Amino acid sequence: MNLNYFAFFLISFVPLLIAYLWYRPGSFILNFFGENQQAAKIKLSPLKISLAFVLSGSFVYGYMNLIIHQLGFYELFFTDIMKGSEEAKQITDEFLSKYGEKHRHFGHGVLHGALNAFSFTLPMIGLFAIIDNKKMSFVSLHFSYCLVMSMIIGGLISEFV
Repeated sequence: MNLNYFAFFLISFVPLLIAYLWYRPGSFILNFFGENQQAAKIKLSPLKISLAFVLSGSFVYGYMNLIIHQLGFYELFFTDIMKGSEEAKQITDEFLSKYGEKHRHFGHGVLHGALNAFSFTLPMIGLFAIIDNKKMSFVSLHFSYCLVMSMIIGGLISEFV
């Protein structure tokens, strides 16, 4: 399975770029949800930016495994291939040559990004909101960011990685 690691590296910047546009003071989105005062208090240091990039990269890596279906098939035979099994290598080569590009387009990745956002991030953000007694605007602001980010990342991963 040949993956484009340079594209993976570039896609790791997407959550940071979207977060900058989404959460910067005075942005349309913060004004829309009425959360502008909270964003003005955030101070970023080089350490926080570096940590955010590492977390962003791990997020993209996790999504890569959820969006590219062929990785799941390849992982079934990975151990055997690493042990030198020619049969396992032949099976994966034949399968990937026939189906390797199936569902590898932007729209399919967007669909999986949206499904992942509704399946994973909405329950987490909702749980945090219930525990911290936050308003519905808190859930709406952060989930809408996760939804947009997940859809864009899903599309980019499916198309370019």
